[in-house]
Amino acid sequence: MKMKKIIAAVLVLLTIFSTTALAASSFEKEIQSDLKGFSGTVGFFAKNLNTGKTMKFNQDVVFPTASTSKLVVALATYKYLYPNAGIEKTSEYDQEIKLMMTISDNDSFQSLLDEMDANQKDALNKVIKDLHLRQTQIHSEDAFKKYNYHSVTTPYEMAKVFEKIYTDKYLDKDKNETLKYELANSIFHDEIPRYMMTPVLHKVGELDQVLCDVGVVQDGHDPILISFYTVTADHEYSSDFIATESAKIYNALRRK
Repeated sequence: MKMKKIIAAVLVLLTIFSTTALAASSFEKEIQSDLKGFSGTVGFFAKNLNTGKTMKFNQDVVFPTASTSKLVVALATYKYLYPNAGIEKTSEYDQEIKLMMTISDNDSFQSLLDEMDANQKDALNKVIKDLHLRQTQIHSEDAFKKYNYHSVTTPYEMAKVFEKIYTDKYLDKDKNETLKYELANSIFHDEIPRYMMTPVLHKVGELDQVLCDVGVVQDGHDPILISFYTVTADHEYSSDFIATESAKIYNALRRK
């Protein structure tokens, strides 16, 4: 009798795992079909930060960063401007980073770039080197000559940047926690967060025909990292697409 119960329990578990796998596989096929039908250029990289499972499409294609470059600028500020700044200046940096993360403030972004140009010209390149980013260029004349944009990245590489922030693997814990709190309190909710019924830390970007979003969906169980980049003339279309596909990606990667 005991052996029969054990066998029955195993069969139930196998049925649950099989059903979950089939559901995830169904989502993945649907997502791939959607991506191939996108009207424009699209790429994404996603990862379950607990299991390590990933999904990707055009993850190594180079896109303009739009305002997601502000993530790298924030890291460079904390890592390379902060150590040589006085209390008044660090307080100013804190406020500018907060405005960049929460409302994507361009004046704060430019102010920090000016600080780097004046006091630490290689700060951005140091971060890029530290994080082993091979195709990302921020505030770069070389990028402008090649791509006609000063800042470029790939979905995979900006996902690496966000993962370092989320997992406290680059800055000290206090600065990371501040950055994550600000990313969780963005005023923008239209792309990755739109259909999520759980908190999302993210940074959106919009420029010319570019619309992108990178962030982590937190459900208290499996944090799901999503980095999504699009180029198309219709931003309403691309916003809807990022929101819809992000919800599908989340459901495909999370453990039920």
